[in-house]
Parts: sequence; C-alpha cells; structure tokens
Amino acid sequence: MNRLDRFRFFLAPAAAAGLMISGLAQAGGVSYQYAPVISAEPVYETHNKPVNREVCWEERHYERESGPRSHTSTVVGAIIGGAVGSRFGGGRGKVATTAAGAALGGSIGRDAGRHNRSDRYYPVDQERCEIQRDYRTERVRTGYRVQYEYDGEVYETRTRHRPGDTIRVRVAVSPAD
Repeated sequence: MNRLDRFRFFLAPAAAAGLMISGLAQAGGVSYQYAPVISAEPVYETHNKPVNREVCWEERHYERESGPRSHTSTVVGAIIGGAVGSRFGGGRGKVATTAAGAALGGSIGRDAGRHNRSDRYYPVDQERCEIQRDYRTERVRTGYRVQYEYDGEVYETRTRHRPGDTIRVRVAVSPAD
C-alpha cells in the first residue's frame, strides 16, 4: 500500500464520521447564525450597600479619690470602749464587760470614721466608640437589553455584556405536526 492509499484508508472513515456528526446536528434542527444588533441599552438596578463607620464621642464620668483607709478610729473606739467596760462588773464579769465595751467601741469608731471621711470626686473624660452601619444607595449595571433583527423580525433579549454589531442566535427547526 503506497502512501496515498494509506491516507485514503484512514481519511475515508474520518470523513464519514464527520458527515454523520454534522448530519446529526442538522437532524435536530439547530444551527447558529449571526443577526445584526439594532440597539443595546444598559439595564441598572439600585442596591443598598452596607457601610460600617466608627463613631466616637467623649463621655464624662466621676471617679472617687480617697486616701488610704485608716483603722485609727476603730482602734481608738475599741480602747475607749474597753476602758469604759472595765469600770463595770467584778471578777469574771469585769472581763466580759471589758470585751463587750471594746467590741462596741470599735464598731462605733469604725462607723464614725466612715462618716467623717472626705472623699473627693473628680471628672474623667473618656473616649468611647462604636461601629454604626449605614447604607449607601448605588446604581449597578446588571446587563443590557438588546434588540436584534432576524429574518425580518425584531427580537429582544438580555445579555450580561454589551454585544458588538452582531449577536449569535440559535435557530431551531422542528416539524409542525
């Protein structure tokens, strides 16, 4: 088998397969053609887009300034109460009245120390911030309304992208019955 015969041997089945495939495509009645574009108008939609922003302000509050806590009034009250309590009773009762006087005097001294303490309050400004969500309205192009002519008729479709001077159309033919 020479070179030309080998070529024909392999080419003939391939060509037949190609014809069968194209015949099948035509058998379904679908083909693609190009139609002239008459107009292409952009289509817009309005969207509300969330936008976060930080909002800050000065806020005033008051802090208490107090010196170190002193236990002097409690101790002095306990000593005076113990001294007064020791004046009463006798024997074991004297110890009990001294202890009771010391406890009562300490409690009175502690309460007196709390009431006489002079705390100072001073203003403190502190920055506070929070995130607030606003919405910005924007127009977004979502596609194109395209009018084209095919076989003397005007058709309309919507595309994502702006077409050129022509648009590819699918033409389908099927039996009426």
